[in-house]
Amino acid sequence: QDMNEIDVVIIGGGPGGYVGAIKAAHLGLKAVLVEKDKLGGVCLNRGCIPTKALVSTAELLNHLQRAGEFGIQVKDYSFDFPAIMKRKDLITRRLSSGVEQLMKANQVRVARGEGQIIEPGKVEVTDTAGQKGVIKTKNIIIA
Repeated sequence: QDMNEIDVVIIGGGPGGYVGAIKAAHLGLKAVLVEKDKLGGVCLNRGCIPTKALVSTAELLNHLQRAGEFGIQVKDYSFDFPAIMKRKDLITRRLSSGVEQLMKANQVRVARGEGQIIEPGKVEVTDTAGQKGVIKTKNIIIA
C-alpha cells in the first residue's frame, strides 16, 4: 500500500494504540500501527497478564500445601520453575498473537520499529537493525 495514502499512524501497540487502530479501520481509514516490541503493551507482555499467570500458579501451590486441611492428602508434588515460566510465556505469546490477528483481520498494517514524529505528517520508523523509513500521514496518534 502506498505510504502516502495513510490516513492515520498510531505510535504504540498497547491497548490504546491497537484499539485506536481498529476503530480507525472501522471508520474506513487506512491505519498503520507502529510498535517496537510485541503488540499488546506492557500489561499484556510484562505486567498484569504475566503477573496473574504467576499468581495463579502460586495460589495452586498454596492449595496443594493446605490440602490436608480439607481432608485431601497430596504427596509427591514438585515445583518446576522453568515449566512455570514457560506457561507464563505461552499465555502472553497467545494473547499477543491474538492482537496480531486482530490487526490482520481489520487490515491494519503493523510497522515494526520505534516511531518518532520528525515533522507534521511524517513519522520516522527505525527497525531493530537501524534501518529507517518515513511514513507520510494525515493524522498521528501517540498511544
